[in-house]
Parts: sequence; structure tokens; C-alpha cells
Amino acid sequence: MHPTLLDLGPVTIHSYGFMIALAFLMALFMCQRDGPRFQAPKEFVNSVAVGLLIAGVAGSRLLHILMFPASYSWSDPVGWIAIWRGGLVFQGAFPAAVLFAWFYARRKNVPVLGFADALGPYIPIGHALGRMGCFLNGCCYGRVTDISWAVEFPRIPANPEAQPTGSPAFLDHLRAGLVQFEDMTSLPVHPTQLYSVTGLLAMGAMMWMFREWWYPFRGVMICSYLALYGLLRFVLEFFRGDHNPVHFGGVLSDQQVFSLAFVAVGIALFVVLYVKERQRQNG
Repeated sequence: MHPTLLDLGPVTIHSYGFMIALAFLMALFMCQRDGPRFQAPKEFVNSVAVGLLIAGVAGSRLLHILMFPASYSWSDPVGWIAIWRGGLVFQGAFPAAVLFAWFYARRKNVPVLGFADALGPYIPIGHALGRMGCFLNGCCYGRVTDISWAVEFPRIPANPEAQPTGSPAFLDHLRAGLVQFEDMTSLPVHPTQLYSVTGLLAMGAMMWMFREWWYPFRGVMICSYLALYGLLRFVLEFFRGDHNPVHFGGVLSDQQVFSLAFVAVGIALFVVLYVKERQRQNG
């Protein structure tokens, strides 16, 4: 766990924020390269990029605030915007970014589905980089387990006499009475962040292959992303241990309900776009 990558006095580089920035730059570069193939000129990609980042971060932060209101207080106003501490729910980023891209693309007369196909495979790859930031930050940790590849998150600071201030897993286990104040680590937990990294990289590779070797219609990347990510997140949620809210009868977490909605929308959109493409081809 390395929440801070570099600390030079007034300049502090947080691992979570650094990985988000790296993901943004990677997706921007790859979309610049692929955009013209899908009628998304490089100039459009450059102009839409910052707005997409802002919309995505704002949407993911807003959903986190709605899901975890107790984590925010007006006594700590910086905490509302301190995304370097974590606190982003990716399901909130996607609809906010899609709405912004749709309005902006219409204004610039660029086919938004073509832009989505240019960017599509790189969204899960960028998300994987963000999940590495989660692992370095210690957030989004897993359930307690005894598997051989479990991880233990440290007490911060590593001093039994000092008040712990970090490592969400350790602090949550301390509050639950699972560890003692003088312990040095949390209990072993599933490395769910690394599960996410693996699944998202595989998802990005799969989407790229769909696009390069199949590509049945414009917009297939949005359908693929919604269905695949929804399925991945639904499964991963069974291994999460960071107390995601449950408001739907206690059977599924809120995140799993959102994930099922993603899958349903992805499948429905696939059918609609596929039928429209067949009708276009048949005249």
C-alpha cells in the first residue's frame, strides 16, 4: 500500500490521482490514434477530452456522495472534492460522460457512436489503471478470507502508540473489533482491486477484438462495455468487503443492482442498434 508516490514538501503526488491521470492520458492518446477511422477527428477528440474527464469525475463523485453521505461533512469542505483520497463510484461516471459526449458531438456534427467505438476498448484499460490506484491507496478492499493470495493492509502510521489514520481495511476491522489497536495489519482480505485489474484488462482486450475482427454496427462498443462491465462488477461485488450499501431487500448490494441495469441496457441497446443496421442494409 503506497497512497503517496512522491512527497516533496509542497508537492505531493498521490498514487490514486496519478493513476487516474495516467489512465486519462493513455485513453486520449489511443483515441487520437483510432478516432479518424470512426469519423472522430483528432481535433474533436482533443476538445472533448477534458470535458469528458470532468463530467466523469463529477458523476462518479456525486454517486459516491449519494451512496455514502456519512463520509462527507461541511466541517471538512475539502473532503467533498478530494478525489485523491478515493471515493469514486464508476457507475456514476459513465452516464455523466455519455451525456456530455452526446451533447458535444451533436454540437460538432460528429457521430457520437463512432467516437464511442474509437474510445470504447480503452475505457476498461484506463479503469484497470484506476483500480491499481485503488490498490495502492488501500480502498475498495475485499472480504476477509484465508486464501493463499490474500493481502493484509497496514496500520498507518506503523506505530502502535500513534492513532491510525489510514488503511481503510485496518480501520474498518478495528471498528468491528476484528483487530486490536496495537495490531500492525488488517485481517487477510481478497485483493479485489487486483481481481478488477485482471478482469478489466481482459475486457478491454475482448472489446478490441470485437471492434477489429467483427464490428457488426456502429455503437457496438457501448453495448459491449455495458454488458461486460455490468457482469464483471456483479461478480466482483461478492468478494468486496468495504460495506457497499444494500437497499434492495438485502439480497443484492446497490452496486449489483446498478450492474444488472448496465447489463440490461447493454443488451437492449445491442438489439436496437443491430435491428436498425439490418434495416439500413436491407434498404
